[in-house]
Amino acid sequence: MMRISRLRVRGSTSGVRKQAKAVGAAADPSALDLKGWVDALGAVPTGPITENQILAWVEGPLRRFFPFERFLGSYGRLSGGRIRMRNLVTSGHQAEFIATLDTAFDLTARGCFAWWVQNRAAFILDPASPPPFASQRELDEIRQFSLGIIAAHGVVDPFASTGTYLSFAGVAVDDPVRTRASLNLIAPVLHALFLATEQMTNSPVDLSKLTERQRQLVDLALMGLPDKTIATRLGISENTVGNHFRSIYQRLGISKRSQLIAALK
Repeated sequence: MMRISRLRVRGSTSGVRKQAKAVGAAADPSALDLKGWVDALGAVPTGPITENQILAWVEGPLRRFFPFERFLGSYGRLSGGRIRMRNLVTSGHQAEFIATLDTAFDLTARGCFAWWVQNRAAFILDPASPPPFASQRELDEIRQFSLGIIAAHGVVDPFASTGTYLSFAGVAVDDPVRTRASLNLIAPVLHALFLATEQMTNSPVDLSKLTERQRQLVDLALMGLPDKTIATRLGISENTVGNHFRSIYQRLGISKRSQLIAALK
């Protein structure tokens, strides 16, 4: 079990079951193990939620309802066509796989993720017969780390430009309809649990105003790198880095690096 990033407790799960039932009402009941779901839903943690409680529910009651080998759940923000992960919680994945994941990336880099953001529907990625939107990088990851068949879904909040993305690796999909219906039930519950631990706030800056090069500089600044190191990374002069940041501040309506970092953290 691996946990990345500390989740801050800021709420409770009151209303989680109600929300899940409302969303799940749209699923085809004939395709679901409704008793198994009721049992899993009854075990959802309540009160102040911790990361360990979420993982305990995922690895126990949820796995009995929806068998899987490895789990990945992330919560982040979408701005200017770029994803920034705020929290990443995993179970069963190799450390080598986790190390390959970018905390910030363009939607165009991951076809399945981009398709999900656009369609907001559960999908199944079988490397033996991949969907047309799957990128070569995603397929290579599955083969390299023996992830098997992946079933994924989540919840997007278009008003806050945030969302929760969930990926279950090593699932059986002999019944795709049932798999998707199950994910329709699971996604809002885990999204609510993430919300109970980490409330995202709207960023006062709009990164869509920046060029691709400027967004690269912002990502490096968020890593805490000084101008000299950023210049070396990008193969440009330190003076050019300073000019870029002055342009960035002007476009975003801020005056210094600390304001930029505070707005995006």
